[in-house]
Amino acid sequence: MTQPEQILRFLLDLVPWISAYLVISLSLNLEYGFGGIPNFGKVLCVTGGAFLVGALPGQLIVMLYGFGEELNYFDNHAQIMPKVNEVLARDPLLAMSLMLFSLVAAMLVGAGLGLLSSIPAVRLKEEYLAMTLLAMGEILILIGDNYKNLIGGTLGVFVPSFFGWIPVANRGYVLAGFLTLLAFLTFVFVELLTRSPYGRLLKSIRDDEVLAQSLGRDTVSVKRKTIIIAGALAGLAGAMLALNSGAVNAKNYSRANHTFIPWVMVIVGGAGNNLGTAIGVILFMVGSRLIDVFKRELGAFLPFDVIWLTPILLSTSLLLVMFFRPTGILTEKRVKTLSSRELDNLKESVKANR
Repeated sequence: MTQPEQILRFLLDLVPWISAYLVISLSLNLEYGFGGIPNFGKVLCVTGGAFLVGALPGQLIVMLYGFGEELNYFDNHAQIMPKVNEVLARDPLLAMSLMLFSLVAAMLVGAGLGLLSSIPAVRLKEEYLAMTLLAMGEILILIGDNYKNLIGGTLGVFVPSFFGWIPVANRGYVLAGFLTLLAFLTFVFVELLTRSPYGRLLKSIRDDEVLAQSLGRDTVSVKRKTIIIAGALAGLAGAMLALNSGAVNAKNYSRANHTFIPWVMVIVGGAGNNLGTAIGVILFMVGSRLIDVFKRELGAFLPFDVIWLTPILLSTSLLLVMFFRPTGILTEKRVKTLSSRELDNLKESVKANR
């Protein structure tokens, strides 16, 4: 394999991971960076979205076409899934419609889990809220690992091949482009939301909740809506991870990978700054994938096992940022307010135009 081909293969592997983690980190930045909500249970909504994509679309195809009804979907998963993929490969419209339906359903599941997690979120202080959300994030993973009829228990399930109608040589490009489009649309949505009056209200609650309440703002409702929106985005990210990996297993989702790592990405990039969050995601994912590619070469120079290099660099980068640039690589953008003189001039111009 030539060097350009190796670089292209590396990028095709890297881009989907960046896209999925960007959506996770943007949802966390919406909660914590702009709203001050310490969600340490981000894995809950991510896992919910992934479980939905693993459990629902394949069974819908079985129900629509009537094959495999006499068999248990999870007990005979290896025999049923090739038939499901054959149906999707013959009907591109069905495949794309089912995929979009699954993504929307994953967002609804994420929003529902966000609503569930918002019940304690609006009543607990930060430290108790963080512990509660952390525990809730582990519950769904345990259920998925032990209850077979959700995602096949310990064996997991395959995700239907929604792009099976595309030639194999082009399938990776299409998947990477589609996930990149989803990540870009999510970035635009979060950016527009945080620049809107709702975003300014969210930051005012983060900075001084008592002051916002004294001005008649329903801070409980705003927090709940924010957690629900962020949950929907996290559910979308879980679906993106499932599409990329092609399979769903509860053991692949953990608080380390889907809660703590996004936290580091947001803090290193810059909480309250969506572009900074994107930079944090890109830097960490590029570094992590490069370590995976060159782990054999790096192992010869390390006094410890190379598998520990990624968490060591992660923790080191976090410490360096917290010591020397606690606001992150890109600080939060300050909203410029009008001076008293500018306000007086604006009033005069309005009176003159009446």
